[in-house]
Amino acid sequence: MDTKFVLVTGTAGAGKSVLTAALSRFMEERGAVVARVNLDPAAEKLPYDPSVDVRKYVTAASFMEEGLGPNGALIAAVDSLIEYVDDLRDEIDSYKADYAIIDTPGQLELFAYRYGAPLIVKALVGESPVVNVFLIDAVFVDTAANIVSALALASSVAVRLGVPQVNVVSKADILLPEVREELVPRLGEPGFIRSLLERDQTVKGWRRALMEALADAVETAGFIGEVLPVSAHEDETLAALYAKIQQVLAAGDDYRIYDVAPPDE
Repeated sequence: MDTKFVLVTGTAGAGKSVLTAALSRFMEERGAVVARVNLDPAAEKLPYDPSVDVRKYVTAASFMEEGLGPNGALIAAVDSLIEYVDDLRDEIDSYKADYAIIDTPGQLELFAYRYGAPLIVKALVGESPVVNVFLIDAVFVDTAANIVSALALASSVAVRLGVPQVNVVSKADILLPEVREELVPRLGEPGFIRSLLERDQTVKGWRRALMEALADAVETAGFIGEVLPVSAHEDETLAALYAKIQQVLAAGDDYRIYDVAPPDE
C-alpha cells in the first residue's frame, strides 16, 4: 500500500498543528489509518501525539546552544534534516498508513524562499501521491489587499513545492457570516478579487497598481480555484476538506491542480 501525503503549510499562527490534529482525528473516525508527522524541530507543545517526530533527530534548541539565534537555529535544523530523510520515511512506512499528514514549521519562508525545506519534502515524499493544504489565516481576509497578499504568498509556496495545492481559509469559525458565506466561496470566481480591489479606495498609487497586477496574475495562472473555509472545530468543514484531498490524490497527474483551466484550454 502506498501512503498518500498531505502537507499542511501556512504562516505562523494559521492553525497548522491544530488542523493536523483535527483532520487526522476526523479521517481516523472514518476508517483511515493516519500517521501524524511533526516536521517542526522548534515545536514546544503539539495538540497531537506525533507518530513520527523530527525532534527525535534534530532540534532547533541544539543549534541555539551553538550560538545561533532562534530563526537561524530553525533554518539550520531544517536544513540538517536531509541527513535523516531515509530514517523518517522508514518510520512513516512502518505505520502502513493510508495517509501521512505532515505538520510543517510556522516560518513560511522555509518553503516560500529557501531551498532546504522543499528538498526535504521532495525526498521524504518521493513518488508517492501528495497534496499541499495551504492555510490562509482568517485574520488575513479582512481587506482586499490582505487577500491578494495571502494568495501571492500561497502562489510562491505552490511554485516552490510544485505539487497540487488546496487553498484554505483556516479558523473559519471566527469569520463574519457574510465573509464566510459570500466572500470566501467567490475568491476563485473570475474577476472577483479585482472587483474587491476596485471597491477598496484606501489602496492608492503604486500599491494599487501592484495589488491589481498580483490579483490578475494569480487569476490568469488559474491558481486560486476553490478556496475552502475550514475550522478545526467544525466537522462539516473537515469533511469538505477531506473530500477535496481525496479528489486531488485520486486524480493524480490528471487533476487540474487549482480547478481552473488555463485561458487557452
